[in-house]
Amino acid sequence: MTPLLNKRCVINSFSRNFSEATTIDHVEVSEPTAQQILVKHRYIGINAVYDRELYSGAVPYINVAFPFVFGVEAVGIVTAVGDEVSRFQIGDAVGTVKVGTAYQEYQLVAEADAIAFPEASAEYLTLSPTGVSAVLAIEKQAELSAGETVVISAAAGGLGHILAQLCHRKGCHVVAICGGAQKAEMLKRLSCCDRIIDYHSESVAEVLAAEYAGGIDVAFDSVGRSMFDTMLSQLADRGRLVVIGVASELADEQFERVTQPRVYESIYWKGASVRCFMNHLYKDDHQAARDQLFSLYQEGQLQVKVDQTSFVGIESIAAASKYLLEGKSCGKVIVDLSNC
Repeated sequence: MTPLLNKRCVINSFSRNFSEATTIDHVEVSEPTAQQILVKHRYIGINAVYDRELYSGAVPYINVAFPFVFGVEAVGIVTAVGDEVSRFQIGDAVGTVKVGTAYQEYQLVAEADAIAFPEASAEYLTLSPTGVSAVLAIEKQAELSAGETVVISAAAGGLGHILAQLCHRKGCHVVAICGGAQKAEMLKRLSCCDRIIDYHSESVAEVLAAEYAGGIDVAFDSVGRSMFDTMLSQLADRGRLVVIGVASELADEQFERVTQPRVYESIYWKGASVRCFMNHLYKDDHQAARDQLFSLYQEGQLQVKVDQTSFVGIESIAAASKYLLEGKSCGKVIVDLSNC
């Protein structure tokens, strides 16, 4: 019998260059042990900024042993189950969220780590873990209340467009920042943004200063640098700036060095704060957040936007990563393995 082969994108050495750090290999697929399931991936999510830090050896809490399969989230169909597995059967839709697992066609998953999905779709994959991050950033860090003014950078991205909708559902005034007419149009169709700032045609700092002179209550920033500075300067009394990424910093060898007063100089007298959100620190809350999102989506109360650019097969991961790093995405960037 011809062995079943698993095509994988793996890290073989550290480099800032994707093609230098990674390769595609083939390994034989093992049978699941008693408490494992074998999943054939249909869709995998791209997290290009995090990936870049990982294949350059800059993520301190991950031990990368070569060859290392990378990628975080995937969804697929169960094709085999171990003798002691009780929660899943062949044909079930299963999602996974674990660093070092996604960028491959097959995955052996411990039953305890597998997530039951209503279906193996790109939309449900977007909700877990990207949507989960949105829910928990709002609940655990932003402490959002109805009537507050919220500003979101990279609002047309996989995380940003879900954040915008959830903040709107809480009765907040939502200011969405994006780059380009296509992204602005996507956000407009969500019907959840009170103000859309396209930084290709408007100055974010000037709009916030002129139209929100009273300050902003909550800012979600995944960009950093000048975007962070602008949001910080516009915080209202008791305002909260939640850092959910620093994409502009991670492209360089080191974080930008600046000479200016310390951050508390601008926020102390306002009683404002800067907070940072990391999804993996709230593992105990993931399932409740996931259940909430799945229900909203099934009830038609939440739109999920998957970028429409086609990336098919393990070989397309490099192109998908480049596309996302170039800031071209509208919604979540996904690689399709459904016909592979």
